[in-house]
Amino acid sequence: MTTTGRLDELERYYDAAPRPNCDTEELGPLTLFVARSGFPYYARPRVGLTREVSADEVTTVLDRQRELGVPRAMEWVHETTPSLLAAARAAGMTVEECPLLLLEGDPAGPPAPDPAAGVRLVAADDPQLPLVQAAVHVGFGSPGTSVGEASVAERDAAAASGAQSAERMTALVRAGLSVMAGAFLPDVGPVGGGSHNPRGVVSEVVGVGVLPAYRRRGLAAAITAALARHALRHGIATVFCSAQDDAVARVYGSVGFHRVGTACVAEAD
Repeated sequence: MTTTGRLDELERYYDAAPRPNCDTEELGPLTLFVARSGFPYYARPRVGLTREVSADEVTTVLDRQRELGVPRAMEWVHETTPSLLAAARAAGMTVEECPLLLLEGDPAGPPAPDPAAGVRLVAADDPQLPLVQAAVHVGFGSPGTSVGEASVAERDAAAASGAQSAERMTALVRAGLSVMAGAFLPDVGPVGGGSHNPRGVVSEVVGVGVLPAYRRRGLAAAITAALARHALRHGIATVFCSAQDDAVARVYGSVGFHRVGTACVAEAD
């Protein structure tokens, strides 16, 4: 399949992925996803959109999001909807441009994983799921790949206050809408995790995070590889992800992902 065909496939996935937990509104060339619970979602271009998007049309969506009391946010693939970048900025949005990556072939193993670490899938009834989810949350609280101080204490505090987040993930895993993996160290427990979200024959690897104190051990790559292997072994033909920056993209690259485009994430104050 050509790169254009792959990007079209990803557009259909992006449209389908939130729908089990969302109501939608069609506002001109954009679809607004309004979550019934959990992650608040965003607006995206309609599937099959071929015309340009204007700043006024972006403003219409932002006004509706304000009315609903949800975050004023949009996401899209720049190569598929190039006009939206200028339109969003003209409407006052801040846009982050992130590498969009596609898995090429079978996933490689991480170059130098911590030999003491174990990476495994986490079932919906696994008692470690809340701690895995909390480790991911703490990891995303300190973006990037650098080693930091946040560790097990911060993980445990996040787990104690994150019951709703764990419950939502449990429901997604139980419904088959998400597959979670965690990285575990002896006497420490979960130090990271991530998931992939299958829809048909496409799945996105998301939320790969490691406690800052345990970074630079190959754990993020090991988690990503485990998720990609699971996806391919269970009928998924296309596995993709987006990276916060080039440093994170290099982690995914070590597993076999390569850049095919730019994922834009926009927010308005």
